[in-house]
Amino acid sequence: MSTSRPSDARPTPPKWRRRALIALAVVLLGCVLAGVLFWWKFLKTEDQAFTADPETAASADLQRFKYGTLGGDLIAGIPYPILFILPRVFPDKIGEGGGYGAFGLPWEPGQRLPMGFSIKRKGFERVTVNCALCHTTQYRLVPGENPRFAVGGPGHTVDIQRLLRFLFACAHDERFTADRLLPEMALHFPMDAADVALYKMVLIPGMRAALLEAERQLAWMDKRPDWGPGRDDAFGLPKFVLTQADDDGTLSTTDFPSLWKLGQRKGGLFQAGGEATELSTVVATSALGTGALPGPGFDRHNDWTEAFIQDLAPPPFPGQTDPARAAEGSSVFARHCAGCHAIGGERTGTSIPLAEIGTDPEHVKTWQEKDARRMKKVGAALGVKEAPMIAATGYVAKPLVGVWLLGPYLHNGSVPTLMDLLAPPHERPRIFWRGYDLVDQDRVGFVSSGPETEKAGFRYDTGLRGNGNRGHEWGTDLQPEQKLALIDYLKGL
Repeated sequence: MSTSRPSDARPTPPKWRRRALIALAVVLLGCVLAGVLFWWKFLKTEDQAFTADPETAASADLQRFKYGTLGGDLIAGIPYPILFILPRVFPDKIGEGGGYGAFGLPWEPGQRLPMGFSIKRKGFERVTVNCALCHTTQYRLVPGENPRFAVGGPGHTVDIQRLLRFLFACAHDERFTADRLLPEMALHFPMDAADVALYKMVLIPGMRAALLEAERQLAWMDKRPDWGPGRDDAFGLPKFVLTQADDDGTLSTTDFPSLWKLGQRKGGLFQAGGEATELSTVVATSALGTGALPGPGFDRHNDWTEAFIQDLAPPPFPGQTDPARAAEGSSVFARHCAGCHAIGGERTGTSIPLAEIGTDPEHVKTWQEKDARRMKKVGAALGVKEAPMIAATGYVAKPLVGVWLLGPYLHNGSVPTLMDLLAPPHERPRIFWRGYDLVDQDRVGFVSSGPETEKAGFRYDTGLRGNGNRGHEWGTDLQPEQKLALIDYLKGL
């Protein structure tokens, strides 16, 4: 009898082929699982949930401004567990004060991080910064009370440079390793085996490398006087970091400005030196500085921010004023100040030439036509929508809003109080301390001398380059009674 197979029977595959197919299936399954794990640990996004006491949270928009992301999480996001434990591992790098509070950051009770820090989960929790970091004023009206916060005001206590130097010092330390950081992180955060592997092999060494690269990018700042709290090198940052210009020795140390009532400034110039002709330019370039890149959501985030600050208002002056004296001060303001500092004033929103205003010139020297052209090219290469920028020629005369919380005064914060600003330049304090949060309700500004101020503040020397306190002599020749009346009026603006 024939033992041949039926014609429809399939031949048995060789063993090597079966093994190859099995191996391929295993590899494909591994790739799928690895892809799922990568998505879960790196890319899975959860909506932000803002936590706040409902008794004090004004609105969802306010919470978004204080804690919302600007969109730089994927590229610039710092792993929250690492950021959280750094002061615990490296307390010796902070000095007196301890913790992130030592950097003057505006921190509300019950929040995981200060205002101006956003936490968003993209695989893991990532921390980025937003506008509120530099634009929230922390202040007290009497010694010993808890700090108050004025959202949109200048962050005069925030020491960005000191915070950066702390992070850089941590990255240089031999303790910045997975073996040292992971046990500390495990005390505060649940971590599975995949988390441990991710932090050990990728996130901890990656963050250390990123900090060392950031230090290299910012090496130019160590060749200039320290910024101190409430300031940064406003145009050195985009010039030397975003446009990668060679270090030409310029500096533009400038106080953080307020964002109050910016909708009143349509048609005028923005930034201290008038470098931007549109508010949208200020918002877009600031977002780039936080690590946000053009793409889905970039314009949406910026449009929301611009709309939010159009009518954002300061808190009213909390002290007592003399109505009759304030009325007299209104007349003094109309005669001597309104042309530059009233809404609709003839020169409000324009750039006052250096030769006329006479204030420290360093900021203006930093941003010239070649710098504006470079920034335009960078913006165009990144796909930023039209963002006009021009060379600085002087300092912008701004409408006065929330004056009582804008100290120290002038673009570089070189004059501690309004009363000092109304004095001739040679009578203004040459040395004072800035960054202390107690309001001086009489002279208007912040308390800038005394033991507590010197303990908590930053020694400001007007003799250092970029710190000059001369110029802006309008009002210095008023009679003492006129100055008091003017200051009473300005308290209400």
